[in-house]
Formats: sequence, structure tokens, C-alpha cells
Amino acid sequence: MIRFKKIVESSTYLDPFSEFSPREGIVEIRWDPLTYLTSRVVRIAPRKAPRFDYKEAISVSLAAKCPFCPENVEKMTARLPRDVFGSDRLEKDGVTIIPNLLTFDKYALVAILTPEHFVELSTLVEKQLIVKGIHALLDAFGMIRTHDRGVRYYSINCNFMPMAGSSILHSHLQGVVGKYPTNYLRLMLQGSKNFFRSKERLFWETLIEEERETRERFIGTVGRTHWYAPFAPRGNVDVGCIFEERSLFTIDDREWENFGSGLARVFSYLDQDHVSGFNLTIFSGSDQDKAFRVNARLVARRFLPPVNAADSNYFDKLHMEPTSLVSPENVAAELRTLWGT
Repeated sequence: MIRFKKIVESSTYLDPFSEFSPREGIVEIRWDPLTYLTSRVVRIAPRKAPRFDYKEAISVSLAAKCPFCPENVEKMTARLPRDVFGSDRLEKDGVTIIPNLLTFDKYALVAILTPEHFVELSTLVEKQLIVKGIHALLDAFGMIRTHDRGVRYYSINCNFMPMAGSSILHSHLQGVVGKYPTNYLRLMLQGSKNFFRSKERLFWETLIEEERETRERFIGTVGRTHWYAPFAPRGNVDVGCIFEERSLFTIDDREWENFGSGLARVFSYLDQDHVSGFNLTIFSGSDQDKAFRVNARLVARRFLPPVNAADSNYFDKLHMEPTSLVSPENVAAELRTLWGT
């Protein structure tokens, strides 16, 4: 019922690394089965980049006075409006919620995950910092929903480390709430409705079933969270997770623990590949969006040697066409070993 469309293009060049013998360059153009957005998988021999050395970044960020470190929070971060949140800042389980100085939407929040200035992927897992941050943001979202019935769209987001676009090294999540969906969420919501009308089935349930059956890109399940490598990736190493709920507000604590367990395995995989940065978004529909399901996307981010170039370029930024040097099928096969499937 779901069409996984792709075409393969190729050209021949004389390879300077093999005495200029002919070599075929291959790219797969893939259509996202829900949104019909295209992305490109470039076939190239995989190379493991060296681990990024954070010593200089840590030194520079401390010298500039990190606003998220405990001694600076009171003086250097904004305060919440009391009429919405009841206090200047929210605290829960070691997480501090403050306003984002970058107003991405009507409500823009930051969850400072830990007092520690710098933590690696392994610490995110050991201390369950992502899940703790999610719980703290959900409490704040609940206050917003009570105060302002006009907002409908909620997302939880993370730029982890400078290569992922984070201007602050100190680990944090971002919550975005507003009346209007982002472009990608809008396309997912509309695609889900169209599929439901035409097929009389949920796209998200059908996707899980078909991916599980083919085993090309399905990774595994933890509780009622279903993990896979999306057919049309939005970057190098793209991992998706589908929940069985429509809205962030109906996911229970156990399922967030299951999400954290799956995320820990993904982080372990990234660490093995010397990847220390990622972008993460958890997209939510509303309670009325019957055709939609909460889903998360995580894309690995890294600096490319030897000059620490960004791994996102004009294709992504100007053509709106993500590229990946890693196939989803390989990502899923390698991650399945961490699921034991």
C-alpha cells in the first residue's frame, strides 16, 4: 500500500585514486512515501571520521561565560511570564526551563538538561538527560495549553553540539509551540490525512507493518515505540521512531522510558562511528488529528575532515534536497545488531 519510489542515475569519471581508471558514480533519487519530498543517497565508500576534539570549544565557551551554567543562569537568562507559568523559571528533576531568546514561535522554551557545562553522548544515556528534559518540557507545555487554547502545534527539538548548529555547548532541548505548523509537519499532517482518506488505513501503522515485513529498513521495537531508517533520509544517518499516540500529551511515562532506551542504542551506534552531534525533533499532532502519530527523527551531524566542513550544503539549504552518503538500509542493518534482531 506504500510505494517506495526511487530512480538510479550514474556517470563515469576517471578516478585519480586508481590510476585514472574508469569508475561509475551513482546516486539514488528517492521519494518520501508520505510527503513526496525527494532526497539523494550518494553511493560512496564509507569513511570513519576521527573523533572531534572538544578541548578548544570547551575552553572558548567557558571563557565567554556560558549562560546555562548554574552561576550564570540568574543573571544571563530570560525569565518566564508568571501569568502563564506561575514562576520565573521551572525546575524538575535537575532540568531548568527558561524562555528562548530566539523567538521561533509564539512560545519558545529552552530546557537546560544538567548543571554540567559539557557532557558527551554517553552521559546523556547514563543520566537519562533527554527523557528528563522531555518530561520538564511537557509540564511547561501543559501550562501553555491551559492558558492558551489557540495554539495547536508542539515540538521538542535538540541541536546537540556545534556541528549540529548549537551556539551553546551546554546541553539543552528546545520546545516550540504555536498556531501554525512548520513546513515539514504540515506536509506530514496533510499526507497522513490523504492516505487515510484514500486507503482507509493509518499511514504510520501501515509503514511499520511494511517495513517490518521487508526488514530492509526496520530496526526494532521497544515497548510501543517503533524504530526504522526512513526510506528518503534527511541527512547522513537518519533514524526515525513512531509512537502509537496522536499527541505528546497522551504518551505515558513508560513509553518515554522506552523511547529513551531506543535512543540510548542509537547514541551507542553514533559513538561507535565517532559521531558526537545530532539534530532531533519529536513531532506532535493534536488530539483531533486521527490520521497522525507522534514521531521522532534524529539525524547525525559531523564536521567533515580535513578542514571541519559542515555536512550540510547547497543541496539542503537552497534546493531543499537533503543528501546522504549512507544508505538507510545499511544504517538499519548496523543498528539491528544493537537491538539483537
